[in-house]
Amino acid sequence: MATNMPVNIAVIRPVLESDLAQMLEIEKSVNYSPWSGKNFSPCFGGRYKTWVALVDEVICAYIVVSSAADESEILNIAVAANAQTKGLGSKLLAYAIEQVKVCSDNFFLEVRESNTAAIALYEKFGFCELGRRNNYYPAKRGREDALIYALPLL
Repeated sequence: MATNMPVNIAVIRPVLESDLAQMLEIEKSVNYSPWSGKNFSPCFGGRYKTWVALVDEVICAYIVVSSAADESEILNIAVAANAQTKGLGSKLLAYAIEQVKVCSDNFFLEVRESNTAAIALYEKFGFCELGRRNNYYPAKRGREDALIYALPLL
C-alpha cells in the first residue's frame, strides 16, 4: 500500500470473497484482538452488509453491518494504518449510514472506551452513548469496557 494515501476514495463497493486476504491484513495490523477469517465468513451475505473502500484498487477500509428487523449494528470497521486520519473512515461511515437508512430506524455500535478517535468519529455523525458493557473487550492488561452508541435514523 502506498505511504501517502489520497483523501478521495475511488470506490466504495460491496465486499467480495476475494477481498478477504486484504481485509485480514488490515484487521491484523490495526486491531488488538483481530477477527479471523472464520469471523469474517458470515459477512459475505445474508443479513450482513459489508462494504470496502478502495484507493487505486487497493482495499484501505471496510465496514461490516448486521441488519435485522428495523435495526442495524456496526460489527466491525477498520481503516488501514497508513490511510488513517485522511477522512476514509468518515466517508465509509457516511456511506453505510445512507445504505441502512432504507431498512433501519436505529444504528448501533460498540466501541472500546479507550478508542477516542473512533468515539470522536461516531459523535461527529450524531451517535449518542447509551450505556456500557463492562469488561467486554480483551486488553493488554485484563479487559476493557465497551461503550454502546446509537444513531436514530428516523
